[in-house]
Amino acid sequence: MFDVGFTELLLLAVIGVVVIGPERLPTVARTLGKMVGEARRFAAGLQRQLEQEVKIEELNRKIMEDTKGKEFPNDNGATAETPAVPAAEKTEESNERN
Repeated sequence: MFDVGFTELLLLAVIGVVVIGPERLPTVARTLGKMVGEARRFAAGLQRQLEQEVKIEELNRKIMEDTKGKEFPNDNGATAETPAVPAAEKTEESNERN
């Protein structure tokens, strides 16, 4: 990713020992390693989520194309102008008939 060679790593190690000190260098390196790991996991999760969203969008688009212009039977009697009767009202109507 960063294309860091051996000489660059050696230079970073020397600078780290000089700036941070040999006592704190392992702790700082461990903390930095954890942060890099978390960033990689976050990026991988984000990538997986984006790929999922793209797949979902493609499936939705395909469903819309496949159902375009087709008529489906409406079993509850609802149309765009008249909404369906809620289930509670249907139960009351059937009780009144008995």
